[in-house]
Amino acid sequence: MSDTTGSLAAEHEALMQFLYLAPVGLVQAAPDGEIAMINPVSAQLLMPLSRDGGLANLFTALQDVAPELRTLVAQFAAPSGVICDGLHLHLHGGAGRRPQILSLSLVKLDAARLMAVLADVTLQVQRERQLRRSDAWLNALLASGTEYALASLDGQGRIERWHDSIARVTGHTEAVVGQPYTALLAPASGAGDQRLREADATGWSGAEQLCRRADGSSFRGSSIIAPLPAQDADEPAYCMVLRDLGACQGDAAAAGQRVPTQGGADGG
Repeated sequence: MSDTTGSLAAEHEALMQFLYLAPVGLVQAAPDGEIAMINPVSAQLLMPLSRDGGLANLFTALQDVAPELRTLVAQFAAPSGVICDGLHLHLHGGAGRRPQILSLSLVKLDAARLMAVLADVTLQVQRERQLRRSDAWLNALLASGTEYALASLDGQGRIERWHDSIARVTGHTEAVVGQPYTALLAPASGAGDQRLREADATGWSGAEQLCRRADGSSFRGSSIIAPLPAQDADEPAYCMVLRDLGACQGDAAAAGQRVPTQGGADGG
């Protein structure tokens, strides 16, 4: 009997350690939302939502961001199963806090118990949005005619790989590889490290400015710089898409305007 009691105590202790050391929020609740167990991560994520400073009921804590939870649980007729999976809860920033996005999965264990799993997915969602923006521009490039140029940049913003679209739009040869991406822009366009920092912070940096051809002439263009997913150190760090707006709009005046050359940047 004592061995059985000791074994149950050890299992209970191991379960509690798992509950409190888990890197995600775990909440066990009754079908009416009354919380039976909650780990520190859940308390940290849910406390800012509590109106009265308490966490007695899961549905009450989440009523401002997920008012449908009570209904979802009430309408779930199966004896057990997943009620919702990866539901995004948008928490508005306030009192010095930044907006957050939580992921909630709710599982019915049996007729008397629910298990909720909470995680902060703010950075993950932001990164997915950034990649979707980048994909949209790249898809536009692939579907375009002759007005787009694609350049791969290294971590310092130097043109890292050659693409024939650069020659098609700007006239620059492979000699431009290794030069800063600003070699494709007019000197007065005002670019540089600031664009790279903006791309790192927001997922992309877009601008409309005068761009420069290899012969020194300029054209009105737009460009976007987007960071690429982390890879090896010798892989490109950014992707730059340059668009010749004159080719789309017939802006002959902008295409014929001359700009000063900058030492070594002409490639010709």
